[in-house]
Amino acid sequence: MNFLRSVLGRYLIARALTGIGIAFAAVSATILFVDLVEQFRNAGLNEVVPISEALRLTLLRAPMLIEQTMPFIVLAGVMISTIRLNQSSQLIALRASGVSAWRFLLPSTMCAALLGVLVITALNPLGALLYTRFEAERARLESANRQVSLRNGLWIRQGDANGQIVIHAAAIQPGGTNLSDATFLFFDERDGTLRFSRRIQAEAAVLRPGFWQLRDLVEAAPGEQPVRQANLAIPTDLHPNEVLDRFVRPETLSFWQLPGFIHNAQQAGLAPVSYELKWQNLLAYPLMLAAMAALGAVFSLRLQRLGQVAQWGAAGVGLGLSLFFLSRLAGTFAIAQAVPPGLAAWSAPLTGVFTALAIVAFLEDG
Repeated sequence: MNFLRSVLGRYLIARALTGIGIAFAAVSATILFVDLVEQFRNAGLNEVVPISEALRLTLLRAPMLIEQTMPFIVLAGVMISTIRLNQSSQLIALRASGVSAWRFLLPSTMCAALLGVLVITALNPLGALLYTRFEAERARLESANRQVSLRNGLWIRQGDANGQIVIHAAAIQPGGTNLSDATFLFFDERDGTLRFSRRIQAEAAVLRPGFWQLRDLVEAAPGEQPVRQANLAIPTDLHPNEVLDRFVRPETLSFWQLPGFIHNAQQAGLAPVSYELKWQNLLAYPLMLAAMAALGAVFSLRLQRLGQVAQWGAAGVGLGLSLFFLSRLAGTFAIAQAVPPGLAAWSAPLTGVFTALAIVAFLEDG
């Protein structure tokens, strides 16, 4: 820590932050431009979308996109700062003065880890809030372009060969299985067409294994008097986790909300694997940025007079991409419940850290 507070330590921190800032500006501008084009293509469903609406949708997604690309920003930024030190011969002077690679890695990795803490505690909650608004705004545009007037709330559809049931609810309670002010619209299959048969308005509907449990309901059919009942069970093939994942996406829950949501889901008897994976990924996020910073520095330390600098840089970028795909692959195994979410989330960052340490040990100590 004394090295970080020294003049040289502060200088290396400043250079690392400058490189990360340059990479942040370049990568952010690129991904935002690409997303803006994507909003023009998708948001309007082949209808004309004003540039102001597309830009607004892009800005609402910006914090989440930046959070997702921050590992590559850190990798590129540290490589930029280290290569600039190499090109100006400052790296040679530092190594000649006795500064080891271990000390050289410390400023950039510490900056990256602190940046990761800032991202998960501040940028992630902002991104979750804005992404929720993005989803609502995109749904509004899509419904307007389709000329369908929808009430606020949630929509579910289930069915089989005999007909369809369209379910609307004013709200979904934490846990994902309790619907408030639910309406069940029944459509029977007749001569290849769906025809409305009856309607049930329930104060509450709870998804149980194999059926919906309705409470305080009124059932009505065309040409018949409404019938009030206290309870009614309706068969379903929907799974509680499917409903949970459909309406409460992990992207809409912030770092501070996830623990409580996971607890409520577990209390309701669900297995919120995707949310546990998101929580563990956020906890491992600072270590992931530190691993990317370490790899960026390690693969940029080769002196220019020794040659193959470009090959080493390409290897660093390739290894960073490999860590990204490893984390995605591990997440897929976790969603399939083949591995624990904690193991899936921490495997890629730890692999990156140990790889960087192994390369430094080989270069320094042989």
